[in-house]
Amino acid sequence: MNTRHAAILWVIAALGISMLPQLIGMPVLVVAIALLPIVWRLLAQFRNWKPMSIWLRVLATAFAVTALFLTYGQLLGRRIAVSMLLLMLSLKLLETFRIRDARIVASLSLFLCATQFLFHQGIPMIVYFIACLLSTLTALMYLQRQEAFANLRNIPETGRSLFSELGFGLRLMLLALPVGLALFLLFPRWVSPLWGVPEDALDARSGLSDSMTPGSIQSLYMDDSPAFRAAFEGPVPSRGELYWRGPVFWDFDGRRWRGNYLGRTIDATTKPDPGKAPFRYSVQMEPTEQSWLFALDYPALEPRGASLSMDYQLITRQPITQLRNYVMASDPDFVDTPQLGLTMRGAALELPVGFNPRTAKMVAGWRRETNSDAAIIRRALAHFNQEQFHYTLNPPLLNRNTIDEFLFDTRRGFCEHYASAFTVMMRMAGIPARIVTGYQGGWYSEMGSYVLVRQSDAHAWSEVWIRGTGWRRVDPTAAVAPERVERGAMSLAIPRRHILDFEWLRDVRNTLDLLQRGWNSWVIAFDSDRQSRLFTVFGWGIFDSAKLVIAMGVTLLVAGAAIFMIMPLLLRFRSSRKQDPLVRLWQKFITKLANAGLDPQPSMGPAEIAAMASAQLSYAADVIYRITELYTFCRYSPRNSGQVELKELIQDFNPSRTDEYARREP
Repeated sequence: MNTRHAAILWVIAALGISMLPQLIGMPVLVVAIALLPIVWRLLAQFRNWKPMSIWLRVLATAFAVTALFLTYGQLLGRRIAVSMLLLMLSLKLLETFRIRDARIVASLSLFLCATQFLFHQGIPMIVYFIACLLSTLTALMYLQRQEAFANLRNIPETGRSLFSELGFGLRLMLLALPVGLALFLLFPRWVSPLWGVPEDALDARSGLSDSMTPGSIQSLYMDDSPAFRAAFEGPVPSRGELYWRGPVFWDFDGRRWRGNYLGRTIDATTKPDPGKAPFRYSVQMEPTEQSWLFALDYPALEPRGASLSMDYQLITRQPITQLRNYVMASDPDFVDTPQLGLTMRGAALELPVGFNPRTAKMVAGWRRETNSDAAIIRRALAHFNQEQFHYTLNPPLLNRNTIDEFLFDTRRGFCEHYASAFTVMMRMAGIPARIVTGYQGGWYSEMGSYVLVRQSDAHAWSEVWIRGTGWRRVDPTAAVAPERVERGAMSLAIPRRHILDFEWLRDVRNTLDLLQRGWNSWVIAFDSDRQSRLFTVFGWGIFDSAKLVIAMGVTLLVAGAAIFMIMPLLLRFRSSRKQDPLVRLWQKFITKLANAGLDPQPSMGPAEIAAMASAQLSYAADVIYRITELYTFCRYSPRNSGQVELKELIQDFNPSRTDEYARREP
């Protein structure tokens, strides 16, 4: 690589790698604004353009900020703030014609890399972090070299390959590894995050939301990211029993379902007995930035910071912004609300006026034919089962009367279509009904003995209230596509979701999740409680913050001493085969002088060594001066002429054979 371009190219590479994860999730307009300064700076480097005027840079900055605001509608939120940092760093390239500015961009690229851990903490982030660190260290190394030779017109070629440069950066990383490990393990941790994040500043992660419209859960079918993992103490429930309860929806405006304020905020008056719960398990839940936890029906425990609502949702006081571990027990036989109050009964029967007349007419006919609520439920399920309904990933769009159009026209939908239509039909028949969203099923890991639930397992079902038995689950999807419940979402006869959606790849991804679970357990979930118990294996008891600081100080001193001892070996060790051949020849000459009784010092230059050697070996002075002259010429001349003669002279040089040099005298 041309050393004139190497420094800025590595700076751009470091910035490009650090911004890559953020670019993937940014709008197209913002991505274009971020990439344009990079393109301009590359062209300026290779076409020798002058720096852009300050007025153009100010206009570009104002345009970028305005576009960011218009795209997101605000300037608050973690992802928006990181996007702002990304744009400012990219625009900084417009003035990176000085080493100081280039060094700022390279250094802040590491900060941009660190911000990505606010959104993802998976194992792939290790590869991303190493790539960012290596590219940044290499860029800083080239910048330092360029600064060192700033007074020369051209930076001398080192002859080092790309792997040599990256290897040096890797050795620097290895030197910092003990210090980083000591800080991770021993730096005192807070029980809560160091700073608070306002709820309105959170970013919408992929997952269930606090409302449901046609297509909202269908979109999650494309997402294979993990939602949570559950490890059972006893036998694992059958797939048909794995209904993971999430948000419960009561209010319907004709298209959108939302939760009920009372059902969400009032605590449950009766709760399942944990001692009688047949299922006990621990859950490792990924961040959702929402305020609910998932559990099988019906939750019998309330994890720390969570409460059981009247809807039997586990509601947390703060959004889940980091990995959450909790222990849970569930009792599927618990009787939910045997007596339904007038207020909640009215909410469970309420429908918007003037919507779905064809459905209302059909249900009214059913009601005239029977007065039994159970018979109405069976009639509705039979309607889904016997008519030409299809479970599909790509249903047609619905307009105003969504239920009418689905039941009588399209007859094609995903789970939310069937749950919504069934719930509306029940309300039209005078049967209290509501919608529950969550996840159904999961993949059982034989190696890890846990159930992995992905976003693609998202599901919606209905609950109806029957006098004397309370709320009971009814899944209308099972009447249309029973394999969805019995074998999971991926078993449906639906075309591949994308070009890499193969069953064997899903199996490999599910198997490798065991590594992610271990990473979560040992690294991501390493909190203050586990830190305080770190030394209990040695019988030292629980460490408070003061003891942790002392332990950290001692560890850093030991690590620093070890680094000081191995640093010369790690940074200077180089294979003789990869060493500069000119340096190897000169070292061979120095070795022959040392064998002759001379003591050349490392601080002495070639001229000083020649003068000292000639004074003590006067019979070989001409050869010594000629070797020194050739070495100096080859070292500082752009031409390689003279190296062959230098090699022959050094090979023949033998200061102990004085008779040979005596014969050379005229």
